[in-house]
Amino acid sequence: MHRKILTAVLATLLVLPAVASAQMTMNHDRAGGGMPMGTMAAAANGTTGKVNAVNAASRRINVTHGPIQALGWPAMTMDFGVAPSVDLVPVKIGDTIAFTVGKDAKGVYQIDSLKLAK
Repeated sequence: MHRKILTAVLATLLVLPAVASAQMTMNHDRAGGGMPMGTMAAAANGTTGKVNAVNAASRRINVTHGPIQALGWPAMTMDFGVAPSVDLVPVKIGDTIAFTVGKDAKGVYQIDSLKLAK
């Protein structure tokens, strides 16, 4: 059941080019464990967020983040690829991070800088 829902959501997201290129999985339900928007500060092309999953081997991270106004993105939960220059070793589930978003050589959005927030 969960896979069917996930498949349907992902298929729907592929219809929207901006969303598909960012490879997003949205979750606007703050009651479902997301961070309240008041705890996140937006930067020019970045924000802060809570780390939900880290896969250092595939250089992917799942983050519940605040709005990224420069990209027109609302607060959401999504998977990101991570630039090779970003060190994922110190990043753990539950950490709060400050990060910026850019595009890789293929034009796909990725985290291009990251630091642990205090």
